[in-house]
Amino acid sequence: MCIRDRYKVAVVDDEAAVVEQLSGWLDVYGKAEGHEFIIDKFGGTTQFMKSDPEDYNIIFMDINLPHEENGMKIAKRLRENRSKAVIIFCTNYPQYAINGYEVGALNYLIKPLNKHSFENTMKRAMRVLSEMCANKIIIKTVEGKRFVNIADIVYIEVMIHNVYYHIKRGDKIITERTRGSLNEVEIMLTDMNFARCSACYLVNMAYVTGIEKKGVQIYNGHTLSLSRKYAKDFTNKIMRYMAEFGIING
Repeated sequence: MCIRDRYKVAVVDDEAAVVEQLSGWLDVYGKAEGHEFIIDKFGGTTQFMKSDPEDYNIIFMDINLPHEENGMKIAKRLRENRSKAVIIFCTNYPQYAINGYEVGALNYLIKPLNKHSFENTMKRAMRVLSEMCANKIIIKTVEGKRFVNIADIVYIEVMIHNVYYHIKRGDKIITERTRGSLNEVEIMLTDMNFARCSACYLVNMAYVTGIEKKGVQIYNGHTLSLSRKYAKDFTNKIMRYMAEFGIING
């Protein structure tokens, strides 16, 4: 969970010097930019996984840790548990970076760490977290008004003038119904990382786990139809989203 300008950060690395270096840079960056970072330090992935790993907003993760489960496998487990943390890999091995796409890593930092690369990565991380934490919409239902974090909306569906918001709550998805059109919702969520995959569905790209001929896979195992009319535009938007928020060499 994030509170405005306060973020939980995990630094997971078996090199104590790297842990202290990152912690120091985070402290300086936070003071300069007006953010408070609550930093937890871990010497390995075993210790990290015994904490509350899904509770972190940013995770700096070493990939190769002797006698520990490697950072890439841990990142995959976090994504399987629906963690939306910003993951930043720290590694001596740039050849592993391409695998970061599999876990939606934001970036990787090559050791020895470079402060300029760190600062550029943090700027991108804070932009992602700002979108996740700050944006809300009001949904008017028959029971009353609902205030919903846009980042928690998995997808939106329309059926006979009824709009259904499918919203992540913990490990479940709840549904809120209101009246309207999907076109209106799409306009409202412009620049919020949603993409139309058919006349019936508007999808939060953060929850897309794959694209197949039959449809779009989303995080809860469901598959939404992908129509020929929207397929090219949807695929292009997903690729741009990955380029912006997925791993980029830096």
